[in-house]
Amino acid sequence: MTGIPISPKFEKKIDRELISFKLGIKQDLPTFLVMGAHGSLESTKRICKKLADSEVSVQSIIVCGNNKKLYNSLHEVAAKARNPMVRLGYADNMEELMSVTDLIITKAGGLTVTEALTKHLPIVIYQPIPGQEEENANFVKRIGAGQIAGTEEELEGLLSRFLSYPQEIEEMREKASYALLGHSAEQTVNNMLELMRNPRNKKKTG
Repeated sequence: MTGIPISPKFEKKIDRELISFKLGIKQDLPTFLVMGAHGSLESTKRICKKLADSEVSVQSIIVCGNNKKLYNSLHEVAAKARNPMVRLGYADNMEELMSVTDLIITKAGGLTVTEALTKHLPIVIYQPIPGQEEENANFVKRIGAGQIAGTEEELEGLLSRFLSYPQEIEEMREKASYALLGHSAEQTVNNMLELMRNPRNKKKTG
């Protein structure tokens, strides 16, 4: 009913200009956030290179998590990149990263999807795992807040399309803004308290 409870920091408005300055990214370029921590190293590297060498200007932020091999493998890609690229290891400021980006490329974990939708961030879900991830991906696509890429070729096609037609990103952002009620953690607690206050839910005594 309330959606997955997430940290209230994702509900707060963030100064995009200040965070962009802190991260060293430009505000006048489209920015794609790539969550590469759990993907195939070579596949993620090729996706990053696609963005790095794109003829349509785009900057990318790559979150490698604890995957040091991926982080190190992107050194040469970033050094030769035509477009700006920021490499990060483990990031504990996802609410800031989501606030300064225009599109996220990720797996379909429930928490990440909820955080992105809360930030009204369009989502491209790459190779969702059958089961819960697939259901999450289908939900995002059904409400118009994102797209699904089953293969690397499909992902490259989507990225090229969104760079050429940025209005599609804005349309997905608008759909994402209606996806959740918001303040899920607060609503969950309030619903629990309401259940406790309801006499019908109290055990009879005596």
